[in-house]
Amino acid sequence: MKFFRKLFTEYLFLNLFIFGCISLLSLFVINTSFFDPFTSAFEDFSLTDLYYTKVKDRNDIYKGPIVLINAEDRNRSEIALLLQQIQTGKPKVVALDILFAQRKNDQDSLLKAEFAAHNNYVFGYIADFENEKQSAYTDSFFTNNKDGYVNMIGENIEYSTIRHYFPFYDNRKSFTSAIISKYDSSLYQKLLKKQNRKTEIHYTGNLSNFTYFDFDEVVNPGFDASVLQNKIVLVGYLGLPGARNNNRVDEDKQFTPLNQRLSGRSYPDMYGCVIHANILRMIIDDNYIRLVPVWAMAIISFILVWVFLPFFCGLFFKGDLWFNTIGTFIQLAGSIFTVALSILAYRYIDTRFDPGLLTTCLVLLPTFINLYEAFLKFLRFKLKIKFSSPFLGKEDND
Repeated sequence: MKFFRKLFTEYLFLNLFIFGCISLLSLFVINTSFFDPFTSAFEDFSLTDLYYTKVKDRNDIYKGPIVLINAEDRNRSEIALLLQQIQTGKPKVVALDILFAQRKNDQDSLLKAEFAAHNNYVFGYIADFENEKQSAYTDSFFTNNKDGYVNMIGENIEYSTIRHYFPFYDNRKSFTSAIISKYDSSLYQKLLKKQNRKTEIHYTGNLSNFTYFDFDEVVNPGFDASVLQNKIVLVGYLGLPGARNNNRVDEDKQFTPLNQRLSGRSYPDMYGCVIHANILRMIIDDNYIRLVPVWAMAIISFILVWVFLPFFCGLFFKGDLWFNTIGTFIQLAGSIFTVALSILAYRYIDTRFDPGLLTTCLVLLPTFINLYEAFLKFLRFKLKIKFSSPFLGKEDND
């Protein structure tokens, strides 16, 4: 028992030494400009992107209550005609991811009359949370409703990957929260509990994975509008039908984890309207991603490394041959297992945890053990502090 307590204490000190070194290393990397290009390259990358780009089934077609309709670049009289046709199908909600920021001509009266004829419209706007005067709303000529902001979260909206959104922010509803409030009050009450909490978007597909129609399909007299009954109809820009697959650069497209390229230069891959559809599907299906907090992962990593240390240190005491061969294999296998586990947890139990800390510990563990041995020898022989440790050897302890 005494021997066990001795080793227990030794491995505790070693573990504290390891996590202390990692903390200092992290501070050094973050605060040193030399590493800026490297940190910038990885700040917009997540291991769960591997799930979206390599694992996820892209052939699944959503059969739920969300339908997307492409308003293309049509003028306002044509959009009014489109909305009239949509309303014949008796949808539950018609959400407009279109901003009519100012009046243009007599065609505006057609739109105004259409908005006044139905109370199931939801309007989006661009919010400026720091300066309200800079927010962009649909002109009051059309409606006085200011339903929900369409803003997404990214370090830079032009090139950052859109991974999160706020259901509510600064006492305002997001566009999707405003839609849910009209669609299902019980779902909205659940959503209210999130308030200002940043929420990860659980992506389930791109445009081809949702039911969608182009402008000409809907206004065609033969269109069966009953497919829209009791649905949430999202109306917005989804590209020009003839050029959708060729016009790769589009101002209304954003980067998402579904992008085919994980790194390097790539094209935006998803229209804003489709991102809203993914959020709505997540809410309706109650298919949120559960996040393991950073502090919880730090505790779990600390415990796992602590448990693992006796075996790894046993190899260290046996000599370099054991330590460098079997130890290296364990490092590699452990790192692969940790990364694979994070992807599998994301896929099968909708849980995301960051394996970075644990993986770093495994990769650098031999280095830290050697540093720990050198540190103990410095304390023992340079500073003349008397103590015993298995890392000093039998003769040195004497």
